[in-house]
Amino acid sequence: MAKRWRIAEFDQSQAAHLERAAGIPAVVAQLLVARGIDNPDDAKQFLAPKLSGLRDPSALPGLNSAADVLFSALQAKRKITIYGDYDADGMAATSILLLCFRLLGADVDFYIPHRIDEGYGLNADALLRLSQRGADVVVTVDCGVASIEEAELARDLGLTLVVTDHHQLADRLPCAAAVVHPDLPGGDYPFPGLCGAAVAFKLAWALCQRASGQQRVTERMRRYLLQAVGLAALGTVADVVPLVDENRILVRHGLDSLQQSPTPGIAALMRLTGLTDKPRLEGEDLAFTIGPRLNAAGRLAQADIGVELLTTSSATRAEQLAQYVEELNQQRQSLERSMSRSAEKQLRDHFDPLVDPAIVLADEDWHPGVIGIVAGRLADKHHLPTIVIACDALRVKPGVGSARSIPGVDLHDALQRCRDLLEGCGGHAAAAGLRVRPENIP
Repeated sequence: MAKRWRIAEFDQSQAAHLERAAGIPAVVAQLLVARGIDNPDDAKQFLAPKLSGLRDPSALPGLNSAADVLFSALQAKRKITIYGDYDADGMAATSILLLCFRLLGADVDFYIPHRIDEGYGLNADALLRLSQRGADVVVTVDCGVASIEEAELARDLGLTLVVTDHHQLADRLPCAAAVVHPDLPGGDYPFPGLCGAAVAFKLAWALCQRASGQQRVTERMRRYLLQAVGLAALGTVADVVPLVDENRILVRHGLDSLQQSPTPGIAALMRLTGLTDKPRLEGEDLAFTIGPRLNAAGRLAQADIGVELLTTSSATRAEQLAQYVEELNQQRQSLERSMSRSAEKQLRDHFDPLVDPAIVLADEDWHPGVIGIVAGRLADKHHLPTIVIACDALRVKPGVGSARSIPGVDLHDALQRCRDLLEGCGGHAAAAGLRVRPENIP
């Protein structure tokens, strides 16, 4: 199916005024006005965003409470576990807090659930294991806001739970010592579009302020935060959130940070992929080179590998891990090609574009770690909401599905309307994950 071009209209007089007032080329002024940017100051901030434009972390709803709880735990030498997610945003968020807590001398470790065996978010078995391992405090990154029952279990186990997330809120909040979310009810944060790594960066910034005893952090912490901006940029690009407002600031300055002072793991990935030869790192390099290799660890192995790669201080270990994720990414590409061919055959055999309003495909030979990529490609190609499900061969366990949408179709809302068919679901308007009972898969 051919691409459907939607040409944005703009006010010619506004564009001409912006061109003169901001001293920018006419075509740039037209593009900005078409995007709703018609003020010269806003145009300058969009085109050359300043790091000083980041809002103080205290403005983020719930963050002050979270930082107070965690800093008190740090001072009391309580054991802190960071509970992350298995995608690149989750790995970056986990790494940001892990490096922060290490810098501040905390007793800290991390846990990321296995994509296939455990699925997304907090789960009861993991919380039980963490409690048995001696965890006192669990802080989530890039997950947790919809884990209502699991939060109650954490309370019953005596765990202090802090939730930081950016995904769509449930009908009620989890019972936790603190919940940090850009769109928290009762909050008035002006930009709800932060990714998980950006939220984690804000929390790390607040912790560094508390450790410094003032808003202006120590030089050592400043160097860490500048490096953390690079990881936040990686999560921002990998999670495909809009590159506006604070996201644009993080990516603009994060790219400089990644190129000028990369962690050993990022440096190893850049050498392996030829990015060190580029005069300037670009957002596309994160989206199509570094991000997919990190994601391959979470898709085909264990996301712990990605976190270790991002946080190791050993150049030798970084080289080993970079080579391993490169091999995983090649496996992912092979699986993706095979699954895409199989999916297109199903479409030819069973799909009627004149009748079917969406694409829903399932197969027992598909790898659960790659279905999201295939769903995204099909949605883009056919311009239809798409769900791709990896079935259990014995039809005993739930099928694992990944959904991608198109503008105008809210996946989160659509899946809520058929929750009776599902074991669970979560995500955004544009992308979601789900588990479907085997008897409900044709």
